[in-house]
Amino acid sequence: MIIKRCEWLSKSAQEAVLFVGNENYECAVFLQPCSAKVDDSLVEPLLAINVKGIAKIDGNFQVAIDRQGASFAHDVVAEVIDSKARLVSVDSIIIELDDPLPGDINSGDVIQFSCGRLDVIA
Repeated sequence: MIIKRCEWLSKSAQEAVLFVGNENYECAVFLQPCSAKVDDSLVEPLLAINVKGIAKIDGNFQVAIDRQGASFAHDVVAEVIDSKARLVSVDSIIIELDDPLPGDINSGDVIQFSCGRLDVIA
C-alpha cells in the first residue's frame, strides 16, 4: 500500500488523512501522530474501526472500497485472507477488522461491510 497524498487535519496535533492505495483502489485513512510521507509504503494492515453489517457474498464478486462522502467511513467488499486474524484484502490493501468475523465466514470467502474509519496501525 502506497501513500498517494496527505491532508493535514492539524499539524500541531500531527493528525492527518492519508490517501492510500495502488493503481486500482484508494481509501482515506487516519493517522496520528503522522510522520509519513507521500510515496511511503505501509507494511502493516489498516485497522477498520466500528465495523458493521458483515455479510458473506456468494457467487461472482468484485472487490471494492468506497469512501462515504467526505467522512472517514467506507463501504468494503473484500476477500477474507485470514479469518482468525480478521484480515481481509481489497487487491493489495490489507485491512484488519476490529471485531471477530461471524462463525460461518472462512478464509477465502468474500464479505461486505461498512466501517466508521480506517486507521494506520503504527
